[in-house]
Amino acid sequence: MGSTRSGIMDLLRLVPQGGPAICNVSVTNLCNATCDFCNFAHDKGFVTDRRFLDATRFGDALARLREQAGVRFVTFMGGEPLLHPKLLEMVRSASAMGIQPTLVTNGWLLPAKVEALADAGVTTLFISIDAADPAVHEKNRGLKGVCERIRDATARLRARGIMAVASVAMTRLIPDYAALARFVKDLGFSAITFSYPRKAALGSNSLVWSEDSALVDMTAAELLAAFDGVEAVRSIIPVQNPRAGIADMRRRLAGQEERFVCHAGYKYFYMDWNYDLWRCEDWATPLSSVWEFTPAKMMRDGCQACTTDCYRDTSIMLQLPVAIGDAFARLREGRPVAAVQALADRRNALSIGAVIGHGSRLGRLAGTG
Repeated sequence: MGSTRSGIMDLLRLVPQGGPAICNVSVTNLCNATCDFCNFAHDKGFVTDRRFLDATRFGDALARLREQAGVRFVTFMGGEPLLHPKLLEMVRSASAMGIQPTLVTNGWLLPAKVEALADAGVTTLFISIDAADPAVHEKNRGLKGVCERIRDATARLRARGIMAVASVAMTRLIPDYAALARFVKDLGFSAITFSYPRKAALGSNSLVWSEDSALVDMTAAELLAAFDGVEAVRSIIPVQNPRAGIADMRRRLAGQEERFVCHAGYKYFYMDWNYDLWRCEDWATPLSSVWEFTPAKMMRDGCQACTTDCYRDTSIMLQLPVAIGDAFARLREGRPVAAVQALADRRNALSIGAVIGHGSRLGRLAGTG
């Protein structure tokens, strides 16, 4: 109870600064899968310089991000993060300094690590699912038998109080979104989140894209139908993508103005296996190395350049705390009218709705439920 209370008080102290920040950390560029729509796939040849993040320096790097950027949530990614031999040490390091760790994995190596991850402090875990048919999913992943490994893992995660979220790329492997929802529910998932298809190359060294995959070469009509499918899934299993985020993607496809901006570079960051800190995975140049990062290097320019869901959707939930932080800043400047205007922004109401929709997951992330 004491640690929970101190964690909540720590988050509250960040409110005048616009709330806590998040950092995605790619701990390796290696992967054991062969996904057609991802260039981390080990059979494609894109990864020529195999790298693991130096775990001996991770605690110092995260402490700097905690102090300089207000980072309180970290997501371990790859490649496949469970391939990193020192991953558990890094997870424990994050937990020890009050930074909540989450993880994105394909699930192949997960069964042997469930207990250790739970003991280390993970409360939410994202596992990739590509199709409603196990054979189709496993063929795309090149991991025969992975669905049963995932089923075993989700049961044990649930027993340890860890939320398992199915992480699904919206591709042509999903002709029926309702069938997909029923499948992931049967596998033992508590919720589902969708990644928007990525065909264009990312600006950073992240390889979560594919220029030549027919699976993500989708027309606007196909994408709109996919968004309809996502909305239909909500009646079967909780969907982590805010409705406001889906609505903004529809506006984008129609050439209309989007409502929300991205807070990457201000409240959301990407750190790679070289300890370079980027605004996001789509940005062409790093902000700096993590060792040289200061608040002066933050970027906030109302970016709407991409559809990368982890940044864009989360920015909707970050809208409210950022607006509160802006209000505090305007008050410090002696501008009360501007402070009221920041709080009166209509987007804040949609942000509140998104936060309420994520109540269970956010409670787990904050260590309160």
